[in-house]
Amino acid sequence: MSSNKRTVLVTIEKELEIEFTPTVLHDMTEEEYLTAFRETLWDVDSMDDVFEFAAEMAARYGSGMQHDGLGLVGEHYMTYPRVPDVKFRILNESIDTEITSPEQPS
Repeated sequence: MSSNKRTVLVTIEKELEIEFTPTVLHDMTEEEYLTAFRETLWDVDSMDDVFEFAAEMAARYGSGMQHDGLGLVGEHYMTYPRVPDVKFRILNESIDTEITSPEQPS
């Protein structure tokens, strides 16, 4: 018996609410944080760019991952291994799939 293969295009769209807890900025002002972010990571124009980065990390990797410039990213209810520095909540999610190649015996 042979197996079957298909190529499937999967499109995932998520709307997330992102919250930076006080531990993200520590004792810095937003401008000091942005300066440190630019010096150690890459150039950003504003905190909106950092929020977009945080949203991308949450969408790609989910809860429980540590990211440079952000700290621990996790869902809003997460408490283990600790409360996250950046919390997210999924407001809306849709997933579409489409077969992009015909059946291929292997």
